[in-house]
Amino acid sequence: MQPIEHPKSLMEVTAEKIRFAIVAGELPLGSKLSEQRLADMLGVSRSPVRDALAALQSEGLVRISPKRGSFVFTPDLGVVDELCEHRMILETAALRLGIARNHEGLMTQMEKSCRAMEAAIDANDPHGYTLADHQFHNAIFEAAANRTLTKSYNLTISPLKALRTHLFTIMTENTDRSLSEHHLVIEATCRKDVDLAVSHLADHIGHLAEAFRAKLSSEQINDAMQAERQS
Repeated sequence: MQPIEHPKSLMEVTAEKIRFAIVAGELPLGSKLSEQRLADMLGVSRSPVRDALAALQSEGLVRISPKRGSFVFTPDLGVVDELCEHRMILETAALRLGIARNHEGLMTQMEKSCRAMEAAIDANDPHGYTLADHQFHNAIFEAAANRTLTKSYNLTISPLKALRTHLFTIMTENTDRSLSEHHLVIEATCRKDVDLAVSHLADHIGHLAEAFRAKLSSEQINDAMQAERQS
């Protein structure tokens, strides 16, 4: 017999809504989260919002300070490096499985996502690009058909998804380079050259930490120059 699927609780649905808003950039990194405002926006009481924020804190998306309140996380370079390394291990393993188990379906979804990325670039739509980017990487786990692997990915990937959105929309990271890297993964996957596909994917994931490090350095230089002008 198949187990009965339990309906999601109000807290789980609330957490999903807030998680999506953070990942999509609707709630910016570092922004303060008002329980009452979120409750009013979602049409619920403060109790499920409070529980949802606590759950999202365990995912690394929210930081709760007893005296200051709740905030969307602010990226830390060390944490970003660790998350990228963790993601690289999971996603490259999933790509190997996906190529072996559902090559045709994987190719279909990858190519569909890349077409959506291209359309978003043409339309100057960074949010559309990040959504298609998320779909590309989710397709790898769908093709892998390993629920444990996918669950581990979903529980830890949200901060990196939010960071990708931040880089592409707030910091205007180079979408052309990102798109070309996706095409390299597709080309190698099409030929079933597993090692090359994995290598391209690993390079692509590593570039996220590099982009964030470069942006931090740029901001620090700008802050120093601003302080010098004001002195």
